[in-house]
Amino acid sequence: MSEIDEGTEEQGTSSSGGGQKVNLEAIMHVPLDISVELGRVELPLHIVSRLHRGMVLDLKKEANAEVDILANGRVFARGEVVSADGKLGVRVVEVVPQGDRIQSLS
Repeated sequence: MSEIDEGTEEQGTSSSGGGQKVNLEAIMHVPLDISVELGRVELPLHIVSRLHRGMVLDLKKEANAEVDILANGRVFARGEVVSADGKLGVRVVEVVPQGDRIQSLS
């Protein structure tokens, strides 16, 4: 048994249907790219080529609408934009159910 398996056998494992143990602790330090998507817009190339500093893009979303929180490009939660001490953040208001997250991988 490896050091990771020995140290996390009770906490980080669960039995799967095949009788094998799954060690989640082994992947808990894998880095993920977390991003927040405020909205999307599709623009023709001639508009994109004329974009300049100070232009505003209409994302067709209300100012207080929920935003998607993505991990490696997949939505895993939704949140709301908040301001604290002059900085922007996102408060998580809903986590996508595990079954839906797994289904989106296929």
